Amino acid sequence: MNVLFVLGGGNLNTQIAQVALFLGLKEKGVNIYLIGPIANDVREFITSQNKNATFLDLHPKKKIDSEYQEAFSRFITDHNIELVHFISGKAARSGLIALRKHPKVKTVIYFGSVSLHWYDPSSYLTYLNPKIDAIIGNSNFVYNHVKNQLFGKRKNKAVRIFKGYSSEWFSDVNPFDYTQIGIPKEATVVCSIGNHRKVKGTKYFLESSNYLKSDQEIHYVLIGENTDAPHLDSIRKNSKISNRIHVLGKRNDVPDLLAGCNMYLQTSLSEGFGRAISEAMSIGKPVIMTNAGGCTELIDENSGIVVPLKDSKAIGEAISKLANEKELCKQMGINAKNRILNVYSIERTVNETLDLYKKLLSE
Repeated sequence: MNVLFVLGGGNLNTQIAQVALFLGLKEKGVNIYLIGPIANDVREFITSQNKNATFLDLHPKKKIDSEYQEAFSRFITDHNIELVHFISGKAARSGLIALRKHPKVKTVIYFGSVSLHWYDPSSYLTYLNPKIDAIIGNSNFVYNHVKNQLFGKRKNKAVRIFKGYSSEWFSDVNPFDYTQIGIPKEATVVCSIGNHRKVKGTKYFLESSNYLKSDQEIHYVLIGENTDAPHLDSIRKNSKISNRIHVLGKRNDVPDLLAGCNMYLQTSLSEGFGRAISEAMSIGKPVIMTNAGGCTELIDENSGIVVPLKDSKAIGEAISKLANEKELCKQMGINAKNRILNVYSIERTVNETLDLYKKLLSE
């Protein structure tokens, strides 16, 4: 089975789940080729795990890239590719045009949000393109959304395969020493990570600091892009604990920061699954999250707390509960790690993806 795996950009931390899927499929005997804007740390990690990995640093430079199409088509022919698995929607736009010359090649595409709409003409250039044989939704929430954008027999193109993780990926993390940024060792540290756009609901995370009910010294840590947005800075300055809210911006040591905190917060308004949530759980941290969609499938009542959307008070109360009940907080973290191992493992993702490949190629 010859499969072309089209990866999106990003460093190893952001791409680890896709890279592990790639390696897991190779271990199952699938002959996989990897193309895309491959970062050096991604290349080094893959090479250290599998010396026979084949890379091609090829990616479209614009939305419709004729040069990319030619190179893509040539690669399909030269390597007798039977199936193309798109992780990158951007690359799929040009890649699918190239695949018109290869009608027998099966195509799979990954989707991880609820932003796909049948009435959007541009969606038919990628995810809803007739050439696509299967659209993988990374949660029940996303799967049902995708299915609702398809009609008739095309609904069968929607497939649910959870995006698996593994605690082993984070076995060598070094918990960040938060005393370096002025947080006392005995304090409770609450982390929130992401690209803090409006949909991430970061304002509610910051506003929850006004509703804490605890004798513990609680510190908020905000990590990621757009943390310096003026409206977020205004909320921080007006908080009752403004001197205990730490804005770190974009960081390359996210796993270490997660390992050093006490709990993870996700206050999104909508979320397909949640990479940072999966990472926090893999590292053994309890999660407090809003009822924002697919992300709530990750935890159960023993591994985290779900609060209503846009409810800063409920978020503050949940943080206070875990800060006040340290044993509960610790046990929830252990349960979260076990849940990744038993329910959302990368092994399950690899096996279900391989089953999908076999099904499509047998049709």
